[in-house]
Amino acid sequence: MGVQGRKPPSRPGFLQWVALIAASMAASGCLGPAAIRSTRMRYNEVVRATNDEQLLMNLVRLRYADSPIFIDLPNITSQFEVAGGTTYPGPGGAQTNFGIVGLSGHDTPTLSYHPRQGRAVAKSLLNPLSTDLFSVVNAGARVDQLFWMTLNDINDVPNAFRATTLVPKVPDENSLFLRGVQLLEAIDDQGGVELGYSTSESDDTASGPIPEGLVQGSDLLGAAKDGYAFRTNQDGRLALYKREKDLILKVRPRFTHSPEMEELAQIFHLTPGLSHYKIKSELQPNAERSPLGTYGAGDTIYLNLRSILQVMTFLSKGVCVPEEHVRDGEAPTTPGPDGRPFNWTGVTTGNFFVASQKHRPHDAEVAVHYRGYWFFIPRDDVTSRSVLAVLEIILSLQESDEKTAGPVLTLPIGG
Repeated sequence: MGVQGRKPPSRPGFLQWVALIAASMAASGCLGPAAIRSTRMRYNEVVRATNDEQLLMNLVRLRYADSPIFIDLPNITSQFEVAGGTTYPGPGGAQTNFGIVGLSGHDTPTLSYHPRQGRAVAKSLLNPLSTDLFSVVNAGARVDQLFWMTLNDINDVPNAFRATTLVPKVPDENSLFLRGVQLLEAIDDQGGVELGYSTSESDDTASGPIPEGLVQGSDLLGAAKDGYAFRTNQDGRLALYKREKDLILKVRPRFTHSPEMEELAQIFHLTPGLSHYKIKSELQPNAERSPLGTYGAGDTIYLNLRSILQVMTFLSKGVCVPEEHVRDGEAPTTPGPDGRPFNWTGVTTGNFFVASQKHRPHDAEVAVHYRGYWFFIPRDDVTSRSVLAVLEIILSLQESDEKTAGPVLTLPIGG
């Protein structure tokens, strides 16, 4: 009786390998979305954190009268590579390049750094802010916080303007200014005021008398596009007038004679009981600045706006300097009335404060190491954190649309 041997196991056929390859390639198609899911939010969080750290570091530098440095990260190019695994030994033992059994992913980002310098710095840091920035209020910023950060004075009521210099020679304070903007915030919290725009026409003509027959429809459209309008003047003749877009503070009827609004008007030398007040920058053309020390009434709020550098220097006064650095003269100080170093954090109390200590803090929202100490904002200091966020927004608004090209450092990151 013959012994029937077992049938040797068959190798997978060619079609089976094709099916395996197709399945593997289909799986690899999911790696794109998976790569986005695993990397995008990590990049987002790191960019946010490092932006905050850079901003805080520059505020600390300014407190020490050191130069601020900004390095932008305009581009992150992340390339996700997929690598295959084993191969299929074809008929007769020949090796082929088919057969993707294992897949692996590899993230290779390329970072481009752009140091901000030259005209870019001059434009974004040194130019005074414009009243357009108050659109930030509609984006969620507090009125009192924004005014406190960005203004040297309102109708000549000062906001510690000496604190905007790197090394002030004499102390300063802003208690009356703070009281005024806090009243404004209290009214705003109750829905009593609103920042808005109105259109007005200049009292002076922008042209001489124009015969009516010469003005065509295209002239009317062209004038409106450029901010002008044809109107009849006092002599009954047609003339061209400049149209201006004015920022105004609207007051709700039930708040026009409220105690808060009456006190606010007294502090900032305004006519009480009005339904709206014009808001103008003292740097605007034809802006009539209120005479220093004059306590007359008016319907206009004149703002002395700071530059970004002044805003940052002012906020740097909220940095708590270690006693060691004060004692050694490492940090600039201002002699107070008693001859001791003046505590500049008083002008930022309740709005912005940066703590300092020798060891790395465990409860910090943002922290930087500088001159042997850690400077940080605690996680539970929501007010200081919001000031940093508003400053970031203002910086973005103030930046020029057309940046001067500087040296770009591009780093491919392999792994």
